[in-house]
Amino acid sequence: MKRKKSPDRSIKHKDIRMLEAFKRKKFIDAEMAGYIADKIIEIMPNLKEMVGKYDINVKDVIRFQSVSEKCRSEREKRGFAFKQIALSLKVPQYWLKYIESSSVKNINVDILKRYIDYLGLRRWFNLWKKNNLDVYARLSKEK
Repeated sequence: MKRKKSPDRSIKHKDIRMLEAFKRKKFIDAEMAGYIADKIIEIMPNLKEMVGKYDINVKDVIRFQSVSEKCRSEREKRGFAFKQIALSLKVPQYWLKYIESSSVKNINVDILKRYIDYLGLRRWFNLWKKNNLDVYARLSKEK
């Protein structure tokens, strides 16, 4: 007699597979972002309504998170304050804060590029961009 798999067991197996894949990846791809977004909404169903109401692309936010974190980490490592960088780049601080908070709807691509260069992250960012061309294209299209 063949034993039936319980739904919980197969879901947990998929979770484990996805976590293992996540550990091996340098960047979060569309499939992984979709999986993470689905899990977040599964845990927090009210979030789905809010995301729709404010037209937030959760997958893009998740995929851009590595850029946000890299910028924040590098800025803090170098001891830079937003005010200092904003004055140097001649931009309001809020544009830099949008980048570090993964506020993809509000990111100005020209300022993003300048911020990346200021922090010395161009090579890393080009690699991220190569792996996330669709996200980058949507960022560019927003403005």
